[in-house]
Amino acid sequence: MQMRFIFTLIILSLIFPSVLPGIIQAQTRPNSKLKIEIPKLVARVNGVDIESKYIEFRLSQIEKLALKTAKRPLTVEEKNSIVKGLIEKEVVRELVNQQGEKENLKIDPELIEKELKTLRALYASEEEFNNALKSRNINLEEIKKAIQIDINKNHLLNAEIKGKINPPSDEEVKKFYEDNKSRFQRPEAYHTRHILAAYFPPEAVRNQTIEELKKNKEYFARIAEEKIDKVIEELKKGADFEKLAKNLSDDESSRINGGDLDFNYKGSFETSFNEAVEKLNPGETSEKIKTRFGFHVIQLIEKRPSEMAPFTEMKPEIQKYLYIKEAKKNVSSFIEKLKQTADIQTFF
Repeated sequence: MQMRFIFTLIILSLIFPSVLPGIIQAQTRPNSKLKIEIPKLVARVNGVDIESKYIEFRLSQIEKLALKTAKRPLTVEEKNSIVKGLIEKEVVRELVNQQGEKENLKIDPELIEKELKTLRALYASEEEFNNALKSRNINLEEIKKAIQIDINKNHLLNAEIKGKINPPSDEEVKKFYEDNKSRFQRPEAYHTRHILAAYFPPEAVRNQTIEELKKNKEYFARIAEEKIDKVIEELKKGADFEKLAKNLSDDESSRINGGDLDFNYKGSFETSFNEAVEKLNPGETSEKIKTRFGFHVIQLIEKRPSEMAPFTEMKPEIQKYLYIKEAKKNVSSFIEKLKQTADIQTFF
């Protein structure tokens, strides 16, 4: 089994947060009666201070996500728990970084520049990138330092894993499959094609500013509904679904294939889309369906019943899972050893 690429998976799946994607985005503090006070200095690790900037930013992201998914603000108790968890992760990150420095790990400057280039690519322009830095009160050298710390951390943890863990045996993999068959039961699958009349048509998205799109939102929605109604009329007259999709669908990724979405498992799409598909028999076409993307008409091509994924197909994934599980144990043990000899203070 190929193991090299798994090291990165292990690092990403462990208890360390990814600091770079969010570190220079504009921070918005929630105006809530449930706001908690986070001190500027949240921890000190062997004399190195950890400030609250990143903690506050991550908390604000999590608060927004809670409002979007759970439809309620976080309680004080939940916020306290989240902040303590974030601080703990930053403490561990600093511990591992310090150990890397002790071992005099050398980082190729070109690797840091490569990561910085990837980060810059997330922004529309150099000006937007610099404005994001300014809004977070972070300079370019601090960003490079953060990149270096993460590279240091990954190198050190890879060293704790590589060559110290044996791949799981075939017997172990087979036993896991037999003991956990419910995990490998696949739900029903549907092969569909669709025609989308998007709330914001692709041409408008490419040529208008966000402000213009917002201003014209109601107009676009009306035009989209009128478009899908006309499509449905054509289908009822006997028009070919695939040809209409190629000519009219706003879903540019599937349009070239006549709206073909291939097979997807039950529950893969939005509720309204899923419910419409479940009511169809192969060859049938839905009425107008509304999702957050716009208005759709759907055709069911084929339906597959629930089935057990075969062992031969799942074997590589089980191997990865068992390997990563064992690697996590090694890394956790390594981190606990670092903690035992460290001077760690927390102030929250």
